[in-house]
Amino acid sequence: MSHPRATMSVMENLMHMSSLDYGIAARSLARAARLRGLLAPVYASPPSRPDLDRSIRRRNGSPVVSIRLRGRPRAAVLADMIEGIVVSNSLEAPRADLVRSALWLAVDGAPDDAEQAPPSSPPAEPVSLRPPNAVAA
Repeated sequence: MSHPRATMSVMENLMHMSSLDYGIAARSLARAARLRGLLAPVYASPPSRPDLDRSIRRRNGSPVVSIRLRGRPRAAVLADMIEGIVVSNSLEAPRADLVRSALWLAVDGAPDDAEQAPPSSPPAEPVSLRPPNAVAA
């Protein structure tokens, strides 16, 4: 049986996002944004202002989204990253909603195993229920 303190720190780690996870999510979101013809912002952490969880600014014409990781749930960080893409591209409803949904799928949609699944086998040849044509002799 594990110690309650150890269990709590493991659970905290699962709920919060590490820097490594942040980088992986940034790459996945950038790829998903580009596939949709959108500009992918640069992600940084933390924001320069200590009172903000997220800031968006432009540097040399490129959007930079800075997000605070420490002490925040993983879902909040991902939501800020996704919203950074929506705001950087000036998206409005209904397209903004469609893009948000697609971006959530890119980072939280399918388990890794589903993406690595081998392709399914080709469909079987159809079976004819008609008798074969008689060949003339």
